[in-house]
Amino acid sequence: MRGTAFVERYRSYAAKCIRISRNVADPMGKLVLLEMAQSWLKLAEQAASGAETAVGYETAVPVAPQSE
Repeated sequence: MRGTAFVERYRSYAAKCIRISRNVADPMGKLVLLEMAQSWLKLAEQAASGAETAVGYETAVPVAPQSE
């Protein structure tokens, strides 16, 4: 797949996350979907610039440690 195809695909995924988030009542669910959209858009920017994709996971939601 060529770089422009990746850019279009990633932007499409971002748009889908945004569309779905509009129908989600749960604030945390909405936030997760919007963060996913943001990640897809970052990947699209990287693909457009020809940069290598750095895969990582960031979240604005603090994750509580699991008790054993």
